[in-house]
Amino acid sequence: MNNSLPTPPAQGNVSFVLRRVNDTVLEDRPVRPLRAGEVRVNVRQTGLCGSDCHYRSHGRIGEFVLEAPMVLGHESSGIVCEVGPGVTTHAVGDRVALEPGVPCLSCSLCLGGRYNLCRAMVFAATPPYDGTLATYYQVHASFAHKVPDHMTLEEASLMEPLSVAVHAAVARGRLAPLQNVLVLGAGPIGLLVGAVARACGASSVVMSDLVDEKLAFASDFCATSTFKPDAPRPDESEGELAARTASALKASLGGSVQANDGFDLVLDATGAQSCIMLGVWAARPQGRVVAVGMGRPDILVPVTRMSVQEIELVGSFRYSCGDYERAIALVASGQIDVKRLVTHRYVFSDASKAFDATTAGRGEDGRATIKVQICQGEARS
Repeated sequence: MNNSLPTPPAQGNVSFVLRRVNDTVLEDRPVRPLRAGEVRVNVRQTGLCGSDCHYRSHGRIGEFVLEAPMVLGHESSGIVCEVGPGVTTHAVGDRVALEPGVPCLSCSLCLGGRYNLCRAMVFAATPPYDGTLATYYQVHASFAHKVPDHMTLEEASLMEPLSVAVHAAVARGRLAPLQNVLVLGAGPIGLLVGAVARACGASSVVMSDLVDEKLAFASDFCATSTFKPDAPRPDESEGELAARTASALKASLGGSVQANDGFDLVLDATGAQSCIMLGVWAARPQGRVVAVGMGRPDILVPVTRMSVQEIELVGSFRYSCGDYERAIALVASGQIDVKRLVTHRYVFSDASKAFDATTAGRGEDGRATIKVQICQGEARS
């Protein structure tokens, strides 16, 4: 499929490199030989994630610190242009969604189907490993997921964030049909989590955010209803605010949410302490709260509420066995229209502008960004 924007053919292995904080450059980098089991992909579409922008602005995320120049980007798709020794599953010309983390494939976590937790994970654009914003990216063939012909490469690049949502809602949230679901945060991941919940038969999907513009989009995209929390009252603690807000939310919805004293499943896509607290108070007795978003490394939680109501609080990290396949099936079948999330598109030579728009949350056209895409050129043979 053609890119969403017309792009000139790539010259060499042009790569978008972060040299130091707020210092990026386009440069031609050498292409290493393929190892056994790998394919080389001509990257054609890349979506920007908050982590890409955080590395550019801060040079680190937690324990992962930029110590040498690194290619950015990890939400990509493209076309296989070369297969390495021993590869029989792929051929030149295959259109693929890239899964950007390759584990060791031999430890107990990998063998147990929990490879997202592998201690030896090589993840794109996480120091010291280069990312996918380049003409070519080499990856183990098992992590280059073939997509159907009717799926655009832009849609294919969005399989990465959609797989995060699938893992959070299905694998970790144990989402079941007819459940009442609350999603905290209407950014890209929150919206996709809500879309997965709807596609999997949730009875209600309530999206909560502080920004009216985001709630309006969520209402049209995936939510059965939306909720904007009140500001804290004078001298009200964060815990008191969470309890009051949860009570008001349940009362406003009525029905089975109020009758069951909360939601079957709460998914937090913010990482904010206030939202985790709200999630625990909003969950029904023996309900489940999934922490999807990344915030401060240490936060307070209402542990007494969790214990007394037997509420489960679990983490969710990236994606694992079967998540990409489920994500591709949801889009290929028309159950989720991921392309609606794309608000801004840039050609590769304007990658810096794409990062600026994502960081600012608003493009040069004044519109709020939801998902920003970078369209890359066809490799010269």
